[in-house]
Amino acid sequence: MASNSGRGYLTNGSIYVCNLPEGIDESMLAEYFGTIGLLKKDKRTGRPKVWLYRDKVTNEPNATVTYEDPHVALAAVEWFNDKDFYESTIGVFMAESKSSNAGVDVPTAAVDGGGFKDDAARDMDGVVEGVE
Repeated sequence: MASNSGRGYLTNGSIYVCNLPEGIDESMLAEYFGTIGLLKKDKRTGRPKVWLYRDKVTNEPNATVTYEDPHVALAAVEWFNDKDFYESTIGVFMAESKSSNAGVDVPTAAVDGGGFKDDAARDMDGVVEGVE
């Protein structure tokens, strides 16, 4: 299992989750990933910061989950990567910000050449959210 602990990912507390099964929703992700630490709350909605969207190339569900403590995000990668989640073996990686005001970006090793920043702007219904 690869570790990102020495690569400077402690800036945003976000993880990227791929290979999710169909039918997953934000509450299921929040419950599962919240078992090891407190998830950050969205200031606008008050709900846990879980962003579920579809990859624009593969149409597969992916997500980002943000923890209050960035160290917990590192632990989540170690704990949940390659684990069974509703009969799918999920991939969990650190997400990183390109800049302080940018969206999260996935290390290129986490996806097959696909981009994440553009994909992250779409929710599960393909609606663009949070794009300026």
